[in-house]
Amino acid sequence: MNENPVVREKGNVVKVSGNNPIKTLFRKGMFMLKAQLGLIVFFFKLKQKQILFFGSHIHRIFQNGQYFNRFYDSMVDFHGLQNKVYNVEYQKINEPIYNKKAVISLNTYLDYHKLVNKVYNKFRKRKPLLALKQYDQFCNDLSGLNLKLEDLRLSENHLIEWSEKVNTNNMFFERLYKKVKPQKVIFLGYYGLDDLYAALLAANKLGIKTIDFQHGPQTNVHLAFSCWNKIPEKGFNSMPVEFWNWDQASKNNIDTWANTANGVKAKVVGQPYLGYWMHKMKNENIKKQYVFYSLQTHPFSIEDFLTPQIIALIKRLKYNWVLRLHPRNNLDIDELKLFLKTNKIENKAHIQDAFNVPLPEVLTASVLHITNYSGCLIEAYQLGVPTLLINEVGHEMFSEYIDNKLVYYLNQNETHFQQAFEDVIKNCENLPILKESINVFNPLGGFK
Repeated sequence: MNENPVVREKGNVVKVSGNNPIKTLFRKGMFMLKAQLGLIVFFFKLKQKQILFFGSHIHRIFQNGQYFNRFYDSMVDFHGLQNKVYNVEYQKINEPIYNKKAVISLNTYLDYHKLVNKVYNKFRKRKPLLALKQYDQFCNDLSGLNLKLEDLRLSENHLIEWSEKVNTNNMFFERLYKKVKPQKVIFLGYYGLDDLYAALLAANKLGIKTIDFQHGPQTNVHLAFSCWNKIPEKGFNSMPVEFWNWDQASKNNIDTWANTANGVKAKVVGQPYLGYWMHKMKNENIKKQYVFYSLQTHPFSIEDFLTPQIIALIKRLKYNWVLRLHPRNNLDIDELKLFLKTNKIENKAHIQDAFNVPLPEVLTASVLHITNYSGCLIEAYQLGVPTLLINEVGHEMFSEYIDNKLVYYLNQNETHFQQAFEDVIKNCENLPILKESINVFNPLGGFK
């Protein structure tokens, strides 16, 4: 057996001793020292800001040579708030990025915090406590539905592990908030990530206003925004106390349950990027030349989107089609290109990345937007661009919007689908392009 294994590092051969406990301990010690020093420097450099925005690279568009957060940076740039905010990026950071001095790489510093606490926890003797009212009854109800707690990660061990993780990370955010002293902490989707729950928990504990800013559809089938039947009087400590919505219909869905909790409320603030973009492009001449198709993610396949009916329409209609990928696209682009070529529509159907072309730019240049159930429907509606829903789920989600003027629904399985589709196109061809301005909300001062 080779006592000195060889590894390659960037093309160079480096000899590494086998299991040398002293070197291992030294390496771990250096990692620990780097983490501690990194945290000290990070917190020392922080300044007081009025708002902490939590967002991701999937919320950004590449414009003017920078990655620009469609929701937050629209408000920041329009109202000159660059020095009053921090943008906390909780996934990867793409460079170059707008207002870089305000960007915080959460993964970097939270990972330092996690490492330091992992070491400290080895010397702590804490007995986990679990206190959940009616937990046993809850377990029995799930068992009656043939659902296993282990599979759902709802066993006692899972819940203890999760709560300890959130509480540990909560300490990092408490320290962050006490240094920055923000008036508001705003999230683009508060749910799904343990780090965000910890950030919410800390802010709520310190009495800082926590806000969820709408980033997509918030309809009756979205469980993060619907069907909350039992709510504590003051709301959940791991949920926002305020919800900022694009439109009244989205607010109405929140109100159905939020009105039962004291201190939890919803308000309409609009989709700021629409107003921001229209203000920038108000003197541009826009021509309607596309059918815009917003694609989605799992469980849809290429064949689900481009059915024989849709392929026939692409071939027959005079318009070019834009196939807009979802920001979290899971379709294989090469397969999609091959599919278009195989069906001889590659010259009429063009694939568009979600990050390189502003959504309002392509929407306003489209005679019709079609989708299964994308939240682009709401943005199209606010821009006066008609939408055609072609999926039953979309019909259920957006039934409140369907008016056969700006929002239509057609069942793809109907015999006369193609003819009905063409009739919708004809109805939409003469609709005027929206000229009136859309207000850009100021997160510090509201509408003016």
